[in-house]
Amino acid sequence: MGLKFNPKQSEGWKLLASPKKTRILFDGGSRSGKTALIAEYLVRRALQYPGSRQLAARKHRAHAKTSLWSDTLKSYLVRNLPSGVWRFQESELTIVFYNGSSIMVGGLDDAERTEKILGNEYITVFINEATQISFAAMQMAITRLAQRVQDRKGRTAVPKLILDCNPRGPRHWLHYVGVRHVDPETEQPLADAPRWARLNWSAYDNRENLPEEYLYALESLPEVMRERMLNGVWRDNEGAVYSEFDEDLHVVEPFEVPADWKRIRAIDFGYTNPFVCLWGALDPDGRLYVYREHYKAGVRTAEHAQIILDLSGSEHYSITVADHDAEERAELDSFGIRTTAAFKNVISGIQSVKNRLVICYDNRPRLYFFRNLRNLLSEIYDYRWMPSSGSMNAKEEPLKLNDHAMDALRYMIASVDQIDKNKFRSASASVRPQDRWQSCF
Repeated sequence: MGLKFNPKQSEGWKLLASPKKTRILFDGGSRSGKTALIAEYLVRRALQYPGSRQLAARKHRAHAKTSLWSDTLKSYLVRNLPSGVWRFQESELTIVFYNGSSIMVGGLDDAERTEKILGNEYITVFINEATQISFAAMQMAITRLAQRVQDRKGRTAVPKLILDCNPRGPRHWLHYVGVRHVDPETEQPLADAPRWARLNWSAYDNRENLPEEYLYALESLPEVMRERMLNGVWRDNEGAVYSEFDEDLHVVEPFEVPADWKRIRAIDFGYTNPFVCLWGALDPDGRLYVYREHYKAGVRTAEHAQIILDLSGSEHYSITVADHDAEERAELDSFGIRTTAAFKNVISGIQSVKNRLVICYDNRPRLYFFRNLRNLLSEIYDYRWMPSSGSMNAKEEPLKLNDHAMDALRYMIASVDQIDKNKFRSASASVRPQDRWQSCF
């Protein structure tokens, strides 16, 4: 049964089969053969360990249904195993095998659905396109690797977490964890670092199964996209909304913020998606320093409120701006965190951020970030414009993906700059050098 392995897939299979490696990342180019190999591994595990459960998940259930369910697992089984070995439960996106094992396909984009999926225990958890989920979601998935089953020879299954992805920016949490094997918060080695393994893939590794036209199309992509999608290199994103951002210029080492600086907080609500609170301070010349972040999913607003109070300590804030959810704002208010509804015009807010990133008359920008803001900095690299549809009248807007800290940043700067949407040009227009002084108030 199964695939005819190419050399890279043979190398990958050795990692999957190793009992010493229980956290595995396959990162690399598009259609490089990594997901097909993992599908075969899930099926073989299900057949080897009667009664075992395997999970194959993506962030969005709709994407999981199309890619993992239809294009990958169902296609694999129809080609390689007789129908009496398995049956499909379409409504549940579950494959049930003759020996009582199963593979469940799901999405982690809905609180109720996630709770149902992660209410089970598994011997194998596979997260496809893992850059789309949060670090907290991955940690939660690890806790579900608790099922204990044996094969016919009495050997107990070794729990396995398997992640795959096309690379993103090098500040993404998955690069820290899966490539560098360090904690994304502290950058210290992971406690379970010896159990991690990583294999990098290129589309060239799967050349024998790809049309030359497809490889030519990848080779013809712009440089950054080509590096990521063809060669599997972690690179900063082309088409970034904040193309003015320069880490060497805008990122500073953390320091003690003077007590007399004006302070601001900005909040973007979330449960399945991360809840974000940012703290900022204005120096006497009006430069904004974003100095603290709280970024977490799957936690009730009341718990976030207590964390915000603990982190804020005795600091005084001129304003706390928040998304418009009246119920959640009221709950924060009950904890003494009084909020003002945020200005939410996306394009005007983006323009305001861009205005603060440009170099001003004094050869300095008006916006800085502390280096330890891992989630915010990761999102800046990943925050990009929606691909053009080719229409002259296409609306320019950013992709709604991994943008929760970006929303809070816009709220903060809008509150600081008191944005009047009628005063701002379209964010698609570049700021002329002779106009830069206008951005420096």
